[in-house]
Amino acid sequence: MVYTQVSRKPEMVQCRMEHAWRRGLGGAMALLAVVTLAGCATYDPLTAYHRYEGGVIGHNPPPAPGLHDSFPNLASVPPKPPVLSPMVQRAVRQQLLAANHHQNAMPVPGATPVVPAKAAPQAILTPPAVLVGFQPDRAILSHRDRVALQALIARRAATPGAGGVAVVAMGFASDRTPAGLKLALLRATAIANALSAAGVPVSVIRIEALTAGRGGAAQLLYAGAT
Repeated sequence: MVYTQVSRKPEMVQCRMEHAWRRGLGGAMALLAVVTLAGCATYDPLTAYHRYEGGVIGHNPPPAPGLHDSFPNLASVPPKPPVLSPMVQRAVRQQLLAANHHQNAMPVPGATPVVPAKAAPQAILTPPAVLVGFQPDRAILSHRDRVALQALIARRAATPGAGGVAVVAMGFASDRTPAGLKLALLRATAIANALSAAGVPVSVIRIEALTAGRGGAAQLLYAGAT
């Protein structure tokens, strides 16, 4: 007996190869689907929403600051005040009521205490000023003027509370010009220097320069003088 082997057609071989490749691809896809479904068994919709929002939004808040510190220390809390007895409570209540009644009590009409009027302080008269003469366009004191200023200083020293008595040194000039004002200031300064040299504290000497007069003057200035 003779057997004859008939060769397959190329079209049939290619068709079977494509069929086998498709069958292998289908198996691989089925295996991938099984693995994917196994991973999806633990899939949580909240986790997916967190990922969509960009982070975790449902986690627990952080602990409060100082939660694990040793403060506040309950040992430093003062103890409760002692409980007062009913007798002590009544005594305290009566004292408070009496103080409140005394505070809110209205005076009886006609019984207002008369406050004695203070005696009016006696007016202190300002002593006359000591006039000082100067040569025209000069600011030099003469010997006679220095003696007059020393008498004024002696009067100040004899005054009670002489430490608070001020002395005004005034200089005058007839010309209402800058030069006249400068001359008046020089004359007032000359009088102030003479007072200071005679023992009057500089802190109580006031200097005034005026351009409406002649010569100069020195005057005591008492507190409350009229």
